Amino acid sequence: MPVYMPQGTLLYHGRMVDDIPNLPEWLAFDFEHANIFASELSPDPGYVLTFAAKRPLKLVYFDGSSAAKLRDGGLDSQDILIDRKVHLGGTMKDDIVRISRLCVWGKPLGVDGFVRMEYHL
Repeated sequence: MPVYMPQGTLLYHGRMVDDIPNLPEWLAFDFEHANIFASELSPDPGYVLTFAAKRPLKLVYFDGSSAAKLRDGGLDSQDILIDRKVHLGGTMKDDIVRISRLCVWGKPLGVDGFVRMEYHL
């Protein structure tokens, strides 16, 4: 689904180093989600970077099962955009590869990024 993010929206990125990513990366809407990747996945403390949208952003929104990182069907919508086909037998691709390929697909359409609102408890 196409959506727009207002200028000024804050986004967070948890990582183990304090530099700004120079490749496509996933960001979070809340600090707590990003902090999982900054601290809870490693014995060493990490960093949570905060970003603010400088302008309204044109995004593609995946929600529910189309955003879930599940092997059986959850990523089918993303695979269809990337490859125009469903990958039977599992679609878990490396997240950096997935976001990079989504960006290649979206760039000619003026897409600035993607929102993947995963299912969680």
